[in-house]
Amino acid sequence: MASSSGSLDFHGGGSVIAATGLCAGLPELSFAPVRCNAAFTRLDRASAAAGHTVLLCGPVGSGKTVVLVDWVRRRCSARVVWSTVTEQSGTDLVAEIARTLDPTADSVPLGRLHTPMDRAANLVAAIVDIEPTVLVIDNAHLLTDPLQLAGLEYLLTHLPAQVTALIASRFDPPLRWHALDLAGRLTRIGAPELALSADRVAQLFAQHGCRLDDADLAVVHDLTCGWAALVRIAAICLSASATDRDTALAALARPSHAVADFLVAELLASLPAPTLEFLLATAVPTQFCLPMAQDLVGADAARILDELLRANFPLHTVAHGGELWHTYHPLLRAYLLAEAAYTRPDRLPACHRRVAAWFTSAAMPAAALEHVLAEPGAPGLVPFLRDWALRMVLEGNGHALLDAAENLAEHDTFVRLLRAAVAVESGDIAAAEVYLEAAHVGPDSAPPVVPVEWVAALDHAVSAGVAVLVGDSSSMRWPLPPATGQPDLDCYAALHCGLAEIYSGEIDSGATSVRHAIVHAEQAGLGSFAVRARTAAAVAAGMAGRINELRALAAEAIDCARRYELAGSADAAPARVIAAFGAYQQGVDFEQPLPSLPLAAADETMVPAPVRQGVIMTGVLMFAGAADRSAAAVALAKQLQRLLDEAPTLHGTGELVTDVLWLLLRVQAKGEAQQLVDHATRVLGRTPEMAVVEAGLALYAHRPAVVLTVLEPVLATADLAARSRVAAWLLVAVAADRLDRPRKVDEACEQALAHAATEQLTRPFLDVPAAAELLARVGARFGQYAALVDRIRAHRGTGAGAPQLTDTELVVLRQLPSGMTAGSIAADLGVSVNTVKTHLRGIYQKLAVNARADAIAQARSLGLF
Repeated sequence: MASSSGSLDFHGGGSVIAATGLCAGLPELSFAPVRCNAAFTRLDRASAAAGHTVLLCGPVGSGKTVVLVDWVRRRCSARVVWSTVTEQSGTDLVAEIARTLDPTADSVPLGRLHTPMDRAANLVAAIVDIEPTVLVIDNAHLLTDPLQLAGLEYLLTHLPAQVTALIASRFDPPLRWHALDLAGRLTRIGAPELALSADRVAQLFAQHGCRLDDADLAVVHDLTCGWAALVRIAAICLSASATDRDTALAALARPSHAVADFLVAELLASLPAPTLEFLLATAVPTQFCLPMAQDLVGADAARILDELLRANFPLHTVAHGGELWHTYHPLLRAYLLAEAAYTRPDRLPACHRRVAAWFTSAAMPAAALEHVLAEPGAPGLVPFLRDWALRMVLEGNGHALLDAAENLAEHDTFVRLLRAAVAVESGDIAAAEVYLEAAHVGPDSAPPVVPVEWVAALDHAVSAGVAVLVGDSSSMRWPLPPATGQPDLDCYAALHCGLAEIYSGEIDSGATSVRHAIVHAEQAGLGSFAVRARTAAAVAAGMAGRINELRALAAEAIDCARRYELAGSADAAPARVIAAFGAYQQGVDFEQPLPSLPLAAADETMVPAPVRQGVIMTGVLMFAGAADRSAAAVALAKQLQRLLDEAPTLHGTGELVTDVLWLLLRVQAKGEAQQLVDHATRVLGRTPEMAVVEAGLALYAHRPAVVLTVLEPVLATADLAARSRVAAWLLVAVAADRLDRPRKVDEACEQALAHAATEQLTRPFLDVPAAAELLARVGARFGQYAALVDRIRAHRGTGAGAPQLTDTELVVLRQLPSGMTAGSIAADLGVSVNTVKTHLRGIYQKLAVNARADAIAQARSLGLF
């Protein structure tokens, strides 16, 4: 960042060899450059444009000059004029360019009254008809004389169409670049484009006889960030230590003496003392923003930071949470930290303490923890745990916290419970159970980290969380513990106790608890918990049969995720699935494809029970689009049976049995359907939901009288949720129709419509076999439900299953893809050819087709194969 006077000298210029595009003053490189294709592409495009300027900006050693030399040698066929600015005095910029271009002698007359802008205007006029030319000005950051800068600006602004200007500089020279930008005549190539990619780093190392494996290459690239000079230094260092590469990489990261010498000589030596102090202080955190810098170094921080950014100092800047956050290059930060530790060891602890305090005041405990631990003896760790430990767990940073508090875990129940809480949040069932049990073993041997009331509340909440994971929360009640006044703990307890109540069947009390969790989460700014609590409220509404409320609450959860910038996160995925399920029940289009649920894994035994419920629900929703619907239905049935075995008391599973049963019947998997019903009844008992599935199977087996016998007592009770009650009345209606009891049909249809109308339920009418067809015949009798009837009729085609074939017809149908003749099928089945032909006529009629190929295609689309 050295400054200079406005008097300048140049190396280069002179005539060029037009055939090759080589310039007599082209700098000589002492190494073979590694081609930068991205920069070449942009330079090619600029040189083909009319009167275009390219500004290459990057810190020292980033490869600006190398890229330009390489491009000129490889790609440029135009005349090239190369000028390199130095700090020595002697030459006027525009006059030097004019002499280099060699215009007619009187086109730019010398004289005391001609300013650089005058000379630039004369030069532009003189080179209007010049041959295609590339003008390179290297080290333009050394231009400081306002008159010289004004002349350069005029020249760039009025470049003839056949001239391209390439300006290489460590930072933007103070010209009005926006004017060129707005005119579409400026291309910028910055440090990101100049940085060496991993494959270019490997090429450069190969030049030094050093071959890197993928792991070492990743380390080098992460350390250097592709900064060309540092990559070459690293290559030299590692090639000299080929027998001990691990040690060489560790030394490079310190950083090495060669890297330190480069950084000092080229970046730091000329900095004023206040700027160096700024760098040493702000290098302590991994990243910093202006308010933190002001807290660390005072009011002058804004000016210094602005100067560094204008000077294109190696800082990476990103926007987050309404602030610009800055990060030093890794090797530069390593040097600054080493320098601070060497020259200011007594001031570092206080600096770490101030950084930790700043991060905690900004509610960023994960970033603060590193600095709490960096202070010798970590005196702030216990207060930090008391105030921020649970926040770190809730934000997904619990593992880093546990590593820091490992020694305290032996002595404090609260810290041991935190370990279990981390496992609960990770969905690690085995670890959660083990750590919860370990938390209760042995008394505390040191002063407690938190009040005993906090320990009791966390213990209760973690126990509820573990019970939900394993699907066994119905073994006891989970009331909210007394409020502790610690917002994070109260939020955590409200959510997990609420979930435990919901999944044990205590819907209303669970919903009340999760509403508390919503309030606590919003007040504490816990976005993920606010989304999860709203999703839990939607689940509760769905289990209670309130589908309208489910959809409204799920929409709130999705909106909340957007507000906290979590729309595509794992926390939002369950809300999106629940929203789709509500839409599915009401015959409304829903999001497809659905997102994968968090914590779902190939080994079902390791997946939390509610997530397994959600996976089955997702399978039901996506069934219509399955490539093999028969296999999809059978797979869902098997998943559901395993869930019943491992979490028999998990509330909500009973209605899933009904959903999967309809899918099995749709693909006429009668054996699997019977197996599912028997299994579920054995596990759950003869609950009202099981009575509905038993009746559904009886209807499919053409036993309508059994349907009425099973369901009439159930419908006299109030224990059925809305979806099951509507399905039950529809089963009664279809059974009565088959028994030719028209008055019973009308009564049952009206009851089904009445119970469906409040929640606008259409799915049961599409799922119950023959229900939609029956409603199409008799629906006109129920005028008060005309809108709902019309909606059901509109969805009838999309929701209808396969026509019901007899067992023998199914056997014959499934022989058709083999290409066997009717005679071969008859021989295989031991029946006459006429019998097979009769079955084929029945199959064609039921599938509404006229030929074997059409029957096969239709059967595939209906999932009968």
